[in-house]
Amino acid sequence: MNRATLLVDGHRILPELLRDLSSARSTIHISIFLFFRDPIGEEIAALLARKAAEGVKVRVLLNVEKTNMGDPFSTAEKAMMRHDPKVKHDPTNVAPLCKWMREQGIQVIDTNIDYDHIVTVSDSRVRSLAAQIRDTIAVDDLHIDHRKIVVIDGCMGYCGGANIGAQYLFHVPFEPGVDATVEGSRRKQAGQPEPWWKWHDSLTRFEGPIVEDLECHFHDRWILDGGNDYLREAPLQPPGRGDWIVHAHLLLNEPNDEANQVTDKYLESIEAARESIFIENPYLYHQAIVDALIKAKTSRPSLRVDLVLPCYGQNDNSFAQDAQQHAYAGYLKAGIAVHEYLHHFNHLKLAVFDGRYSIHGSTNLNYRSLERDKDFELNVFIDDVALAEEALREVRDEDLRFCKRFTFEDLRGFRGRFQVRTRDPRTLLLLSRKVL
Repeated sequence: MNRATLLVDGHRILPELLRDLSSARSTIHISIFLFFRDPIGEEIAALLARKAAEGVKVRVLLNVEKTNMGDPFSTAEKAMMRHDPKVKHDPTNVAPLCKWMREQGIQVIDTNIDYDHIVTVSDSRVRSLAAQIRDTIAVDDLHIDHRKIVVIDGCMGYCGGANIGAQYLFHVPFEPGVDATVEGSRRKQAGQPEPWWKWHDSLTRFEGPIVEDLECHFHDRWILDGGNDYLREAPLQPPGRGDWIVHAHLLLNEPNDEANQVTDKYLESIEAARESIFIENPYLYHQAIVDALIKAKTSRPSLRVDLVLPCYGQNDNSFAQDAQQHAYAGYLKAGIAVHEYLHHFNHLKLAVFDGRYSIHGSTNLNYRSLERDKDFELNVFIDDVALAEEALREVRDEDLRFCKRFTFEDLRGFRGRFQVRTRDPRTLLLLSRKVL
């Protein structure tokens, strides 16, 4: 049996995460894509340093280069922090923070690595995994470890969409009915804290056997990225919070010779749904997912299908926005409800099927996450009615209040816009190489 707690938005995630990190007695393991040197990143780093001073083994995986880029496209981190008069440095330059953390006894490894290197470890399974990755990856820089995993004492774990930074984690909740930049400007003019434009995101907190699986995959990635092997200790007993859930298991996608478990589970769940499908994702344009949704709704007209996607003014990636809007006409013709979240960028990667099954994790529904030549992603598939209903109530039903539902009339405004099936540079490069 496992426990799960869905934490929606930074003001709910951050207090729980800080509380759990503060309670650590043995180990803290963090695998994160982006770790910004902004007030939130520095707050978490300072807590990790205090725990390291207490004797807790703290290990952190992060991508230095992609953090420095903001991410492969743009999180607007630099502009947002220039908006904060208290921040005087480049928040995307995380190297000084990594150096400081290492000086405090925290082990830090950059996940932007050479995948061709030979991994020499005694564990034959890990050597085999490294060889599969080495044989699959064509261009190192086109693959990222996009997972967001936190494991504390081997017994408390997190996964979801949020990185470590002020867009994702914060103390003051945002106003969903007010434009993010307008809200940030108002806070700055009033001299209030956190004058940032905040994202709508989530992490899910777990206890139970599923956390041991999260720890196993952190361990593999730690070794493969060059970290020293360590003895995995028996999980400590966590403080119980959240509801028991019946069943949970990991869904992985990694650049190896295995099937993409996330793609398969999404397609399987869409095909099997008989009552409802809800998907909220910032980058939904993989053609197999699009086709499956249209087929499901067309063949079962009573099936309720709601998609909550970013609006054009908020999406951090105009390439992805164009690509996913390419499918709107097909969705509307099939009877699928397409909603665009208006005032903040919604970065959640969440799905619920038939009010019973839910998917939580880091995977975008685009080509770089769902194809064979793919990034490192991790999701948890859960069979539990109570958690699914909570997700529908707190995310779907709440978010629809702040969305625009698209109609055929709205599609007329697309004339003259560059609406194409896929336009992000990495996918175009892979297509040109005939990898996809």
